[in-house]
Amino acid sequence: MSKNTSPYHTAGTLLNNYLQHRNRGLKSVAFDSGGNNTPSSSSYATVAKTIQHLPAINSILNVNNKKLSKAIGFDSYKNKGLAYVMIYELLFSKFQKIRGGGQIKRMIINHEKELRREADEYTSKHPSLGGPSCSFPRYARVNVMHSKASDVVDILQAELTKASDDANSTIYADAHVPDLLVLPPNSSSWLHQDFDLVKSGKIVLQDKSSCFSALVCASSGSEIRGDFIDACSAPGNKTSHLAALLHASFTATDKDERPKKKKKGMTTKVKSTVFACERSSSRFDTLKRRMDQLVSSSSVLVEPIHGDFLKIDPSDPKYANVRAIMLDPSCSGSGIVNAPDRSTAQNSDDKNRIQTLANFQTVALKHAMSFPQVERIVYSTCSVHDEENEMVVSNAIAAINNDGKEDGSEWKLVAPSCLQHWPRRGKEGVGGLSKSQADCLIRCDGLDGDETNGFFVSYFERTRLSKDTSSSKGLDVTCNASIGMPLYAGQYKSVESEAPTKNENDFKPAKEGGKAKSKNASKNATSSINKAAEKSAKKREKKLLWKRKQALQKGERLKKRKGGTDTTPKNKEE
Repeated sequence: MSKNTSPYHTAGTLLNNYLQHRNRGLKSVAFDSGGNNTPSSSSYATVAKTIQHLPAINSILNVNNKKLSKAIGFDSYKNKGLAYVMIYELLFSKFQKIRGGGQIKRMIINHEKELRREADEYTSKHPSLGGPSCSFPRYARVNVMHSKASDVVDILQAELTKASDDANSTIYADAHVPDLLVLPPNSSSWLHQDFDLVKSGKIVLQDKSSCFSALVCASSGSEIRGDFIDACSAPGNKTSHLAALLHASFTATDKDERPKKKKKGMTTKVKSTVFACERSSSRFDTLKRRMDQLVSSSSVLVEPIHGDFLKIDPSDPKYANVRAIMLDPSCSGSGIVNAPDRSTAQNSDDKNRIQTLANFQTVALKHAMSFPQVERIVYSTCSVHDEENEMVVSNAIAAINNDGKEDGSEWKLVAPSCLQHWPRRGKEGVGGLSKSQADCLIRCDGLDGDETNGFFVSYFERTRLSKDTSSSKGLDVTCNASIGMPLYAGQYKSVESEAPTKNENDFKPAKEGGKAKSKNASKNATSSINKAAEKSAKKREKKLLWKRKQALQKGERLKKRKGGTDTTPKNKEE
């Protein structure tokens, strides 16, 4: 078949590449190659949805000893990705039809009736087909090393107004992460990797929860000093975020301490180095490219290290000035619920795999704790499994502290001050953790109302008998409200989602001063949601009418083709 015969050729090629590299995420496969092969946003979205439905498609093709697979000649196709995309378009897409032509389409259409019958059978047995329904806001982090929030907001607002049918669409500032902007979920249709602000490195598309690692690392401790290690860096979002937070802190300090007259030729001294480790060659190339694109600071240096963090000698003089380590190792990815390629690729029920990952994570955390000069460690995962989170934390603390140190040092869990108002905390009792220890841990749950992917963050400080570390403040994180933007308080929360269930482990801040603000924010958010609900109901009604009209027209066409048999498809309930 000619490459240009099908409008799905690009999507099919991308899906083929993804299926050949299942150890990599779809985003990595799609965008890491660079050049002119970057797929369009529509092709990327089609492939993501096809991947989400792969279990259903494979089940349909393989029923009755691969009856349909053999009938359409699936195994004989060189471009299986194209066939998968076409089957998805026919059975599960919005319009449920295949555009274009070609041999593969003809073979599939010849067996459309049987495919639809098996699809209906599968759907009746799997009502949650497609995975959990999560509609998060679109998050964009302003890269303060290249731009300011005020410089990019006007551009984003103009694009948002042009793309949205709601004239009141607003860009909000996140309430927890500095310089993180919150846009409507449907902004993904235009705010993607090809958007000019993204390509120029002025903003970074990064989920809210994944911003917590660098935020805690830069915002905790008695002061920001020394160097840092990012133990598992690629693709580099967290690395660049850490560099940006340090840059902002040093810039603010320089303004306060800057002499009235600067001598000619005077240059700003590098105040901190971030050693970014990555052992994979392909991911290391991605890391270097991203650092060149995103990091531009005279006070912060990011040095990519092509090597395994576990093989670094803690006594190596190169790292003598390192005071903090950010460790976000490989994990199951079970918390990621809005990226279908990752959630489908990871089998959350594979207990052996999860335990293997947990063993590696524990070794990595213990290695981080073995650096004699390191005072602070942030350990995080995008997993929701206890084995990779509380159990790793508990096992590492017990193993290291029980060994005994000549200097009398001990590692302890500390609640991150920058996230003191985040409600969801760790699980008491898992791994023997006490209530006070569990309250030091941060958890996010995308399926329980947090509007971000599942995530886990733990923060450790080293205490020494000869040193008082009771007063730890760290970087002063300025709230985004200072740039004159309204704070996000759930205004874009899906109107069809239920309110989050109260967790018995949810953290209750000791101070009561924020209650009035929380009630007002909740009241405003509820008002916005009610208005959105009315609008959504009208849209659903309009969509149902359109679907019925399309179904009737299709039925008439089929009747003419097949000699009068009524084959009008039944409408699916919304």
